[in-house]
Amino acid sequence: MLPGYPYSILNSLQYFLFYLLFSVPLTLSYRTSKVLNFSHSNFIAYGMYTAIFLHGLAGNRSFLVAAMAAFLVGGSIALLNHLAVFRPLERRRASPAFVMIASMGLWIMYNYLLYMLADVAHAFTMKNFISYGRIDYADIPDLRILDFAVDHSLLASLASATAFGTALYLLLMKTSLGRAMRAVADNPALAEISGIPREKVLRFTWFLCGGAAAVGGVLWTSFSGTITPASADAMILQVFAVSFIGGLVSLSRTILGALAISLAENVGIAALNTFFGIPTSFRPFITFVTLLTVLIVSPPLGAAGGLPYRFRRKVGGGR
Repeated sequence: MLPGYPYSILNSLQYFLFYLLFSVPLTLSYRTSKVLNFSHSNFIAYGMYTAIFLHGLAGNRSFLVAAMAAFLVGGSIALLNHLAVFRPLERRRASPAFVMIASMGLWIMYNYLLYMLADVAHAFTMKNFISYGRIDYADIPDLRILDFAVDHSLLASLASATAFGTALYLLLMKTSLGRAMRAVADNPALAEISGIPREKVLRFTWFLCGGAAAVGGVLWTSFSGTITPASADAMILQVFAVSFIGGLVSLSRTILGALAISLAENVGIAALNTFFGIPTSFRPFITFVTLLTVLIVSPPLGAAGGLPYRFRRKVGGGR
């Protein structure tokens, strides 16, 4: 019997779904644009707060409405980042490291802006938006299997992850737009010579990735007991660790990375606590060690502009 069973298994499944929804968009955006985007956590945070503002200011209790609004907000922020910052820097031939630092600046700016918006909302309503409680959505049903109650957050996460994975697979494998995205990701210069409008592909990719991560943020509001503007930042280490396991290029390995990190954080820490008495507060330490190990042993493809292009060498440029 696994330590902490069945809660460690259920928590692993829940966090696997969250990490999948947060990390796959990060991998897809990097693979297509080659921008290591630290403001990715802003997409998640603004997704959370789109749901919170709709709930706290307008009384919305529909997950579907919150998810659609968050998708538009997160996608718009990602597209704005590309048009106002990343694209101009690319035209000036800025180095990948410089673009990465610019994304850190966006990350900090959006964080302060979110605190300001929460303060303004508090001034008008006298509700505490800096520390907001879990939202119970009316359109997520309760489910019981035998005598076991399935948390509605787990149910919504499972449905959302399945829908997102299916839609992304169909987009990338069955549509001309998806084939254009893969072509731009594999060889941008050749794609442009072949007549593929790289800029339009990048805009769509950023909008899609920002929107998908924001929907993951809405799901978090149905799970976490307390949401703050820093909630997404608290998960960014795990999100990057998952994407780094995927080499920042492979969507399938990113999914495996989400599974590995979620199991290590839940089943792994439960086993360490049971057999060695290690406190569960060491949970982030496991993720940090995993991230460092991946960076040293198998660094992502071209991250920060200087790390080895291991995939390109091993398989001759194909992935």
